[in-house]
Amino acid sequence: MIDLHSHILPGIDDGVQSEDESVEFARVAVSDGVRAIVATPHCKDDVWENRREDVLQRVERLRARLKREGITLALYPGAEVHICPDLPARVEDGRAPTLADNGKTLLLELSLTQYPFELQNLLFQLRLAGIEVLFAHPERILYFQEDPSRYAELVRMGAWGQITTGSITGQFGREVQEYSGRLLREGLVHVIASDAHNTRGRPPVLGKAVQAATAVVGEARASCMVREAPRALLEGQQPELPPVDGPHRPRVSLFGRWFRK
Repeated sequence: MIDLHSHILPGIDDGVQSEDESVEFARVAVSDGVRAIVATPHCKDDVWENRREDVLQRVERLRARLKREGITLALYPGAEVHICPDLPARVEDGRAPTLADNGKTLLLELSLTQYPFELQNLLFQLRLAGIEVLFAHPERILYFQEDPSRYAELVRMGAWGQITTGSITGQFGREVQEYSGRLLREGLVHVIASDAHNTRGRPPVLGKAVQAATAVVGEARASCMVREAPRALLEGQQPELPPVDGPHRPRVSLFGRWFRK
């Protein structure tokens, strides 16, 4: 499996704080079946700058440490880039790191509680520049929770969505879990990732969430969301996902009960 969103780089944001912790983080991921992981530190003005050059250097340093430790885990650079009005220019000149440093795929973070300004226009500009936009944890964004059509419209415009394992399994509460089920059923999220910050409270594991998602969307789509879809985005390509399995079967909630709209 490929984990497209993690905070494995030490001492760079609110994730892992030491290199030894990063090593343990990697061991936990590998034990869960993760074979590749993307380091996506926060990239936000005046909080966590995390420019491309620094991220690349830190990834190389951690790669070398993992190799010395005998940990077989492919590590890619990236960032969770906070929304700002000049993002197209920042991607072009490298200030906004892209996934696998491909210059094509942007993991875009919105505020959890504040409304974004001219979001559709920004997405249009990014798509016009040839950027694949992957929204980080849309299921946790108040702007989308209050009106799901806002997010659905962005997907229709060509955006992609990364849903977090903890949202699927209930770590962020029942409302987020139920909204996650809705996004899964409606085919509005395309990648499952851990958004892991440590090895305990928010660990880098995917398996449990994939099992839960399988009960909602079917095995083929759930598997694709941690394998083919993230691989395509790392390559700067548009992923092709199988349809949500069984449009006529009873809808299953993430709590295991029958669900009816």
